[in-house]
Amino acid sequence: MKFLRSIKFNVWARFEAIVIAMLMFTYVFLIVLFPTFYEWMKTYEIAEAMAYIRTSWSVSSESNFSNVVSGIARKNKMYIEIATPYYVGYVDYLGGSQSLSQLSKKQYQQAALDSDTGVYYEQFRDERENNTVMTMCTYIGSKSDPEAFIFICSYVQPIGTTVAIFQRQFLFVSLLMMMITLFVSVFFANKITNPIININKHAKDLPHGKFDAKIDEHDFNEIKQLASTLEDASKEIAKSDDLRRELMANISHDLRTPLTMIKAYAEMIRDLSGDNPEKRERHLKVIIDETDRLSSLVNDILDLSKLQAGVTEMNMSVFNISEELSGVISRFDILRDNDGIIIELDAEDGIVISADITKLEQVIFNLINNAVTYTGDDNTVVVRLFRKQPGLVRFEVIDHGDGIAPENLPYIWDRYYRVSERNKTHKRAKLGSGIGLSIVKSVLEQHGFAYGADSTVGQGSTFWFEAPEYHEPPEQEPAPQKQSIRIIRRQNNQNNQDNPKK
Repeated sequence: MKFLRSIKFNVWARFEAIVIAMLMFTYVFLIVLFPTFYEWMKTYEIAEAMAYIRTSWSVSSESNFSNVVSGIARKNKMYIEIATPYYVGYVDYLGGSQSLSQLSKKQYQQAALDSDTGVYYEQFRDERENNTVMTMCTYIGSKSDPEAFIFICSYVQPIGTTVAIFQRQFLFVSLLMMMITLFVSVFFANKITNPIININKHAKDLPHGKFDAKIDEHDFNEIKQLASTLEDASKEIAKSDDLRRELMANISHDLRTPLTMIKAYAEMIRDLSGDNPEKRERHLKVIIDETDRLSSLVNDILDLSKLQAGVTEMNMSVFNISEELSGVISRFDILRDNDGIIIELDAEDGIVISADITKLEQVIFNLINNAVTYTGDDNTVVVRLFRKQPGLVRFEVIDHGDGIAPENLPYIWDRYYRVSERNKTHKRAKLGSGIGLSIVKSVLEQHGFAYGADSTVGQGSTFWFEAPEYHEPPEQEPAPQKQSIRIIRRQNNQNNQDNPKK
């Protein structure tokens, strides 16, 4: 049953069906309809000869007209008689047809005059000559005063032997065509299906980590396109698999390190510093910090999974983003004290937008944290908020680090992607999970905001997004009550400080 649904069988079956249909069409028109077509051709020849004789009657002399009639009779193997009603006994026999000489010409003449077309046609069987006879009669001149009458007689030759020959030839040709079609269809079926079988084989190898799909330049264009798609998919899957392995290794390391620290310091409290308040407090502080770091990593993974699954709800509100920036930036004060990180804020006042404030704060935090992670030797990050044009707000985070190579720039928003060269030169990069920018991308796409990154190797990077500025709708006249913008401002809560995210 599977073979009947295969491409190879269907290609063969369709080839055979087309050939059979063509052979049947040929059989019908060449053999079945051959007698009918032969009679139609004979009728057409008689009518054409009659029309030519009519035309020649008025333009040719008697001798020339006789030659014209004789030529037509010899060429088409017809028996032609021209009779005039005013000269009884004047007849011109050309060919000496016994069938024509036996006709009741008066009856035929009257039948032609009574016909709407001026032509009388009859077909009968002449037993004496053992032939089918086709006879046609018409007049020259007007119906009321005919100048002459034309009688044409033509024999329909027996075609039984011809049809039998055609049938034998058709049987031989049909068998030959079926055999040729069988080989041709099998060849094309293999030509089409073998590359598909190879592609299917490569696709089955993908789950086993084999990403070596290749393109055969001799295949059909569609097959090459399919193979090219599989090859590209194989490369992307291989890249994603490598990135996934790297991420899992990083996350496993990040999970194992705080768990090890928590266990070690918990044992130290139990065995050494339980009775020493100062040491116990210091050890508990390490446990709390490592727990926060572990929670931050897990939250990043959960947030990204929810965003990409589309299960998070958008709680849209109108708020003053200029004021919210200072609250987000204050979370990095500890880095200024510990690492000397400087965050310069350059924001225009009174910029109001409509967005999910919680998610947008997460975007701003991740972008600033990313810049802090990869900042240059000046340890300075510049945060800008300004009106790019009327009705459009632009937010930028600028660092002066190593920058990102052009070939890596399109992939920085991928879930598993981390630029390895940057990770090697920045210790703070080890604290990131590698999915912070993926969270930024998902949130901004949910909002429909434009976003991007510009970078120059050796000079730094600029991450940005653009959002429409919110304007209060104009008051309607008359307006029972004015509507004011609801401005949401959050106070910085020291307990809400998060660890830097990537």
